Amino acid sequence: MNTQTIHLKSYFGFAKMPFTKYMWANKMFEAASQKEFLQGLNLWLETRGIALLCGPSGVGKSITLRRFKADIDERRYDIFYLFNLRVTPLGFLRSMARLLAVPVLHHQADLFDALNAHLGQYEERSGKHPVIVFDDCDGLSDDLLELLRRLANFAMDSEDRFSFILSGSQRLAATIRSPQNESLKQRIAYAHNLTGLTLDDAVNYIHFHLKRAEAPPELFADNAIKAIFHRAKGLPRRINQIAIHALIRAAVLRKDKIDEPFLKQQVFTSALFDPNFDEQ
Repeated sequence: MNTQTIHLKSYFGFAKMPFTKYMWANKMFEAASQKEFLQGLNLWLETRGIALLCGPSGVGKSITLRRFKADIDERRYDIFYLFNLRVTPLGFLRSMARLLAVPVLHHQADLFDALNAHLGQYEERSGKHPVIVFDDCDGLSDDLLELLRRLANFAMDSEDRFSFILSGSQRLAATIRSPQNESLKQRIAYAHNLTGLTLDDAVNYIHFHLKRAEAPPELFADNAIKAIFHRAKGLPRRINQIAIHALIRAAVLRKDKIDEPFLKQQVFTSALFDPNFDEQ
């Protein structure tokens, strides 16, 4: 057995590793649904208010929001990004205060008033409209969503002094559709359901990563790309996961090309991808 150390990057001659999450947002692959969302967001900025982004885990919500943040006109807008959201109203307000450089007060009511005043005066002070992105919002309770609605309810709901984007899965959409959140739902100016890649998108997506890595375009056979697309259900994160597994197995077995039979024998039979693995 050949025990020589293998390096994945050098084995395939990659200039950089493909299919990793470490990518600048402005260099990401744009699928059709992502392009539609970004175009919609730029139009929504003209109306301001509240926007909603939903989609399954791994579909590319966060990187698309990072792309939006990277492309925004910094002369007209200041964009703030908040994730790892606190689940209590006071913790949530404290996270917002730190993000916006507002003094963190001890009492919830005082902190709410301070944030309300800060956001209400922000554009007048800076000349820029503030936009806050709340990513991974599935854990937000009805109380927190109502808190956000009240925070945005400036001058008896006659003005949008700041805008925000809520991002999460279908769970978030279901929460917002519930009767107790009807008031918030009616104030959402734009909503988009980010869907997975089409087959054409998936082909272009894999070739996009291979080209960035300066890899041979035929490294993944056409039938392998199609098999990956179907197994991943079009989700970019799952496509990355399967592709990296395939590259590792190919390097271990000294293979230079990945086709559908190889995937079925060496990748889809693993504990991660085979639903029948526990029965073996």
